[in-house]
Amino acid sequence: MGPVDATRAYQFAKEDSGMSNNRYALAGWVAIAQTIIIPTAFVIGILQGVIGARAFGYTGPSVGPSDLLMILFTAGEVYTLIMFRKLINERFSFHDVDTMITLAIWWGILFQSCSLLMKLLIVVSWPVEGLLMVLGYVAFMTVFLVSAGIINIIIGIRLLKIKESMSDLLLAYTYFILVAGIIQVSVIFSPLVLLMLPISSILLAMIFFKSEEQVEFV
Repeated sequence: MGPVDATRAYQFAKEDSGMSNNRYALAGWVAIAQTIIIPTAFVIGILQGVIGARAFGYTGPSVGPSDLLMILFTAGEVYTLIMFRKLINERFSFHDVDTMITLAIWWGILFQSCSLLMKLLIVVSWPVEGLLMVLGYVAFMTVFLVSAGIINIIIGIRLLKIKESMSDLLLAYTYFILVAGIIQVSVIFSPLVLLMLPISSILLAMIFFKSEEQVEFV
């Protein structure tokens, strides 16, 4: 789904005649790259596990190329969130989401760092202490998912304050992150967020590509 959506977004951007003068175009391309990185990292992660099990008889967590891709994804996420905050500030003179977006940025950095560190610890200590580490990793993921969901919900609710001035794309993105936040908080349905990430990136890319057409809110 990711690569197909990325192609559509590329065509969408290419047809936008004003894109060359758009200061947010680079952020749009980064968002599109994220739609490709996510499914690619997921597939490579599965291959890592299969190769490790068949070649070395290792069935525990592994660290490899998929983790490098997720680091790139996090870097892209940080950049697009910074640019999204800037766009909201400039186009709508709206700053009520600044703090929460900043929290989302640091959450992404902290999550990636802690996740990678915990995986390394599990690999080193597997299989004895590793089993306990896995339980700790599950608890860690639960806490981070719930906190990320709360951040998304608050950002969505605050953005709705200016929904009358939003474009259809921006309004759709606002509702989308609200739904994503609710799913994350539920924990049980949180795996669905992995499927939603490429869609979220595509919506954000289109918002950046069409940003010059936003009506400035005063």
